[in-house]
Amino acid sequence: MGRLPTSTSARAIVIDPQQPKRVYAASQSGMFRSDDGGATWSTASQGLGETGLVSLAIDPWQPSRLFSLARSGAVYLSEDGADSWRLASAREGA
Repeated sequence: MGRLPTSTSARAIVIDPQQPKRVYAASQSGMFRSDDGGATWSTASQGLGETGLVSLAIDPWQPSRLFSLARSGAVYLSEDGADSWRLASAREGA
């Protein structure tokens, strides 16, 4: 755990609606998660096939489910609060 790298420019930030101290940040260098309101951060990019994340969305009814859009157009899905990621299928985005 630590601070976001100084070279990290967050492209999107979302807050877990059920756990307001849990914050996610998508950036050009990957995904990061904080469990203490942003005081410290850890890398949360396991399974992301690429960096260059440009967007991030959280499911308000199931906050452990996140979608992230990469610059390439690939959409990644995490169903465990950003512990791991995989490519999402078109069906999952519906």
